[in-house]
Amino acid sequence: MGPLRIAILLPHLGVYGGIRRFLELGAVWTARGHDVLLAIPRDVRAREAWLPFAGRIGDVERVAGERWDVLLSPDPDLFRRVDAPGALRVFYAVLEKAPRAASAWRSADVVFGNSAGMVSHLRRRRVRALAAPGGVNLARFHPPAEDGRIGRAALGGPIRALVYGRLSRRRKGSLAAAKAVEAASRRTGVPVELTLFDAPPPGSVGAGGALDLSIPYRWVLNPSQEELAALYGDADLFVSAERRAGWCNTAAEAMACGTAVACTRSGTEDFARDGATALVSRWPWAWSLTGRIEPLLRDPALRARIASAGREKIGEFTWERTADRIEQGIRARLEGRDHAVPAS
Repeated sequence: MGPLRIAILLPHLGVYGGIRRFLELGAVWTARGHDVLLAIPRDVRAREAWLPFAGRIGDVERVAGERWDVLLSPDPDLFRRVDAPGALRVFYAVLEKAPRAASAWRSADVVFGNSAGMVSHLRRRRVRALAAPGGVNLARFHPPAEDGRIGRAALGGPIRALVYGRLSRRRKGSLAAAKAVEAASRRTGVPVELTLFDAPPPGSVGAGGALDLSIPYRWVLNPSQEELAALYGDADLFVSAERRAGWCNTAAEAMACGTAVACTRSGTEDFARDGATALVSRWPWAWSLTGRIEPLLRDPALRARIASAGREKIGEFTWERTADRIEQGIRARLEGRDHAVPAS
């Protein structure tokens, strides 16, 4: 079987971790010689890819008029609405409890889950899902050549903590993460400087606003990819309190940059092993996460060990690996369909 024609149905191309996934996967498949189209609704505002993309970008309204081997989408509404005769319908589940997702699962030929947690979520609902965990662009996210964190630890200065600051989405747990950092600093007596970053959608609530915190903090809004990698590479600690993530891009990227991670299990089960590659809170509340942050503040050696083990572990999760898994699942299903015995 030769190159595939793959239409990826997306709601927009704006600055979101979920959109990153398909820009990265699309770039891998395009480089392998597949014909990849990112298809978006004609009337959306965010039509320009926020990461470099060498494949095609076009209107979702034109997909039905072309021949495709595969229609792939994470968006239940687009997936149910758009069809192309003969194409394998592939739903890539990326978020637990996404509205109308159950209808998309039922109409799919193949379902992938973007993390171990998502696959478990689907299988509990009797959906036969294949695992296709997310990835990290290791060419972009890696420890800095001159890592200032080592020298800072020896001098005993304030710990630099980093939190994804998407306050407009409660499931991201951004405020809980910030509060947990504050509580851990107060309980241990270890000074902490907190940075929150976000690329907020227009009109987002709380984006860059004042927070009721007793520790020093700052906002970094709309960082470039280079600036984001530098933020990760400068932080001693990254904290995630997500509640319904499929794959936690930010925790994975922080690990790749050699940052110690404290997190919830949401979106991190593939790479965060409590006490080994991260310190993991069972519950997504600030009081629970505080207890996992405290040891990382008190013990620089533990922080360095967790950061090193996390960096090694996340190196297994490249976008090329994710692309391989999805492509293998697609080809197996296409070949099975080609070899099926017609009904008499």
